[in-house]
Amino acid sequence: MSIAAAESPARDWVHVLYEVTRQFASTLDLEEVLGKVLDLTSRAVDADAASIFLLDDAGLVTKSILARGSLPARVKRPIVAAVMSQGLAGWVHQHRAAVVIPDTRLDSRWHFFPDDAMVTLSALAAPLVRQDAVIGIMTMMAATPERFTAQHLDLLNAIAAQAAVAIENATLYAQARSERSTLHAVIASARDAIVVTDVDDRVLLANPAAERALGIGDDRRGRAVADLLAGSPLAPLYAQAQPSGPLEVTLADGRTFDCALVAVPGVGKVLGMHDITTLKNLDALKSEFVTHVAHDLRAPLGVIQGNAWLLAGLPQLEAEDRSVAQEILDAIQRMRSLIDNVLDVGRIEMGIESEFDVVDIEPVLQAVATALEAEARQRSIALSLEVERAADLPRVRGSALRLEQAVANLAGNALKFTPAGGAVRIGCATEDGWVAVRVADTGPGIAPALHGKLFQKFSRLGEQRRHEGNGLGLAIVKTLVEAHGGRVFVVSEVGKGSVFGFTLPPHDGGRM
Repeated sequence: MSIAAAESPARDWVHVLYEVTRQFASTLDLEEVLGKVLDLTSRAVDADAASIFLLDDAGLVTKSILARGSLPARVKRPIVAAVMSQGLAGWVHQHRAAVVIPDTRLDSRWHFFPDDAMVTLSALAAPLVRQDAVIGIMTMMAATPERFTAQHLDLLNAIAAQAAVAIENATLYAQARSERSTLHAVIASARDAIVVTDVDDRVLLANPAAERALGIGDDRRGRAVADLLAGSPLAPLYAQAQPSGPLEVTLADGRTFDCALVAVPGVGKVLGMHDITTLKNLDALKSEFVTHVAHDLRAPLGVIQGNAWLLAGLPQLEAEDRSVAQEILDAIQRMRSLIDNVLDVGRIEMGIESEFDVVDIEPVLQAVATALEAEARQRSIALSLEVERAADLPRVRGSALRLEQAVANLAGNALKFTPAGGAVRIGCATEDGWVAVRVADTGPGIAPALHGKLFQKFSRLGEQRRHEGNGLGLAIVKTLVEAHGGRVFVVSEVGKGSVFGFTLPPHDGGRM
């Protein structure tokens, strides 16, 4: 044989490898590319039939691709199972090695089927290995013995190595595409408005709910969110250096949303908007109803209180009757306190911005500590005040009277629930540029599961808080703090005391 003749198969196989590489690089559709590669390989080695089995982690065949041969669908699954358990494919999978069988009649590793359309007399098989696992098996078959050589085996091994990489890439691509489709379906069907932006605050995705809520169209992708939200109350969210937590935003059409902007590393930001308009309307109706009832109760309570005073002052009353009259007066006083709190909540919710001025927080805290000093002494509780150096503490914009009311409610609660011999500490410091006010006590503490109820109107914690009032004190604190643009918080565990507090933004971002 001439040198040129010997070199011809080598050149042909280089061309085959090049074509195989090109096919793998042309698409990520696994079945399409493997079908083409299987056909190319079978022609290169002059096989009469060929197959690829794709395997899962347990070694079970998930897909079989055939070339230059076909099997009826009804027998394909039993044949595949038999080949994997008794035939050459099973041996290759178990030993993770490529093999040539010159004559299948002389080799027990080949499994014959009585009704084969083509009797295979020589075979060639190689495993597809990726990351130390066999993910597939490629088999070439011929109707005559001695069809395949060691050179054919080398070619098949080279193609199998490329096929393994292609299978892994295609599988990862299919998984990513499936996960992306699922994510898009979930986001599109969500009733909450969701907007995803990249690191440059350009819109990547806006679901139908967001399109309706914000009035943005199909052309929003790639546009700067600042352009889409120009003039919207949401625009300041994106202008902040750091994404903010939950924030109520009322749009121009009157709808109110509970919004949260979350940073996603490597992606950008995700804005979630939950429509709470119905809840806000219901809350307003409830507040209006309660306010009207509270107003209407003032007149009869005044009559009852006046008569109770007259009864308590009668000289002929026995001590027991006088005690009953005093109980009536005490009950009326509690009721009047409840009514005052209800009306106060209504006034705060309607807006207290007209009362705002630039406020130093230290005198506010000092006034509260002075007012409660006598009560603390009477209860044998150590009351202390710890305030950051005035020169370092920013001023806030708000109402000194209302802020004093908020701190007094927190400190009053702390005194109420702290046993004799305990301590209550009122503190204030700067945290991340904001003013943080804390009231810490050494009381019984509150289970974390109950923290969510603490600042709700008329919330009662039952047996755990024996001295509870009407359930409006903390609700008033929350309403006042939010009216000042701040946020309330609580840190507490049973047996470890409690810390109630709030944070306020500095006036104009700094000290004055």
